[in-house]
Amino acid sequence: TTYDNVFYDDVLTKLRSIITTDRACTVYIAPSYQDYGSFSIRLWGFSAETDELYPDTWRKVYNVQISLYAIGEDGDERFYEQLYSDSERLYQLLFNNSNISTGDNAWKDGQVGEVIFDDFIEDEEAVDNLHVARFSFSCRITR
Repeated sequence: TTYDNVFYDDVLTKLRSIITTDRACTVYIAPSYQDYGSFSIRLWGFSAETDELYPDTWRKVYNVQISLYAIGEDGDERFYEQLYSDSERLYQLLFNNSNISTGDNAWKDGQVGEVIFDDFIEDEEAVDNLHVARFSFSCRITR
């Protein structure tokens, strides 16, 4: 039998490609924040579960945390306007790519569950003027 690294190759790297095609920025795959300047996006796959079993295939739900990071002065309304604009743009981009039909392991039913702002985790609170929009994203792949 053959092995496919579906979570990394067909979910995380496809997400990175979709995002960087829309906007030239640093998109990295890591479990925690890394300093890449004033704007970056972090992807982290945090769970996968078998959704459906068929006689010779299965379908899994892949769950990804997407964190959009921006550094800006607290209290600057123009900065907040840009932060919300960037998060809406990312949401629309994910919505527009809810079904990916290219490649061996195309995904379906890609959707954002929720978007949470400035709910810091781990080392994020220690970074001066860091703001985050955190998205929960899931998609299904049949193999």
